[in-house]
Amino acid sequence: MLAGAMMMTIWGASLVALFHDGRAFNIFAAVFATFTFLPLGLIALQGGLSGSSAGMQRARNALLASGGLLALIVVAELFRRMVLGGS
Repeated sequence: MLAGAMMMTIWGASLVALFHDGRAFNIFAAVFATFTFLPLGLIALQGGLSGSSAGMQRARNALLASGGLLALIVVAELFRRMVLGGS
C-alpha cells in the first residue's frame, strides 16, 4: 500500500515539474509517468488495499515492473549527464 502511494507521489512530482518549468524534457517526463507510473501505482495501491491473494500478486507484479522502469530511467539519466553533458 505504501509503495503504491509512493508511486502516485512520483507521478505527482512529474506534474509539478511540468507546471514549474514547461521544457520539453519535463513534458516528456510527465507523459511517460502518466502512461507508466500512474496505472502501475493504481494497481499497486488497489492490490494493497484489497488484501486478497490475487490483488497482492498484481501489486507485486506492478512493483517489479515499476522497479525495472526506475532502473531504466536511472540509466538514461546517467547517460544524459555523462555523454551528452546535460545538467
